[in-house]
Amino acid sequence: MKIAIIDCGTNTFTLNLFEVGPSKKFTRSLEGRHYVELAEEGIRQIGPKAFQRGVDAFKAFHDFLKNDPSIKTIAVGTAALRSASNSSEFLEAVEAVSGIGIQIIAGDKEADLIYKGVRSAAPLSPMPSLIMDIGGGSVEFILANQDRVYWAKSYPIGVAVLFKKFHRSDPINNKDIQDLNDFLEQALVELIEQLSLHSIEHLIGAAGSFDVLDSMNGAKDETALFGFISADAFFTICQQLVDSDYEERLRTENLSSTRAKLIVMSVLLIKFIHQKTKTLNLVVSDHAMREGLVYEVLES
Repeated sequence: MKIAIIDCGTNTFTLNLFEVGPSKKFTRSLEGRHYVELAEEGIRQIGPKAFQRGVDAFKAFHDFLKNDPSIKTIAVGTAALRSASNSSEFLEAVEAVSGIGIQIIAGDKEADLIYKGVRSAAPLSPMPSLIMDIGGGSVEFILANQDRVYWAKSYPIGVAVLFKKFHRSDPINNKDIQDLNDFLEQALVELIEQLSLHSIEHLIGAAGSFDVLDSMNGAKDETALFGFISADAFFTICQQLVDSDYEERLRTENLSSTRAKLIVMSVLLIKFIHQKTKTLNLVVSDHAMREGLVYEVLES
């Protein structure tokens, strides 16, 4: 059985192909990645250039998928498509060129899928951990252990949103960082209250920006489903990125132009949360929402 998952994120559209074996174990391959940047002109409206980039991405996905009609294809849209006033026109245009319908999923559903994916890879135990998934338009937080979710919430403060609000200088200056931290203190009041009620074992990052940190740390086995980044290593990488300008970040291995623009907001957000959780290590999960979707298909 083959399952294609198309993840229509705020910044990137990806197509992953999952090949499922008889024991329901699967392998994953990346078959397409397009930096669409739906929020280039703001989260409330897909601009004409981003609109066309998204349509072109689905033309490419269609060209790949048409060679094997047995592939089960699922396409999901998250924060940007939830928010954009012209998302329905975009969905119609995409389906017209590719025959693929995009399901726009709510924030709580996205959090549930992230949990299902992370639970299959990361070291969850009876103690609660905080799972964090950073997108361009939203950030999902899931407080959970190996058996249950205690609390989950999707916040519309993804890195593309934060970038437009707070990355006003490059390298970013101390005032911008303080403004960001003050904003996060207010925006994440409910999360901070939840963290005060629990002793957190791990801060677990799901994909995206955390993959960048994992690559820069260089400690994780590429075949492993999760890895650890020590607090000292994380703060060193964070400071390196915060002190750099865009051109310097572009020279970082495995950092695309879009990630080079937004990664400073990512690491400052992670740093803020890391300090709230008071955990020793940052755990990087190889599984996230896309794997959660696969498990949901296999369970149905």
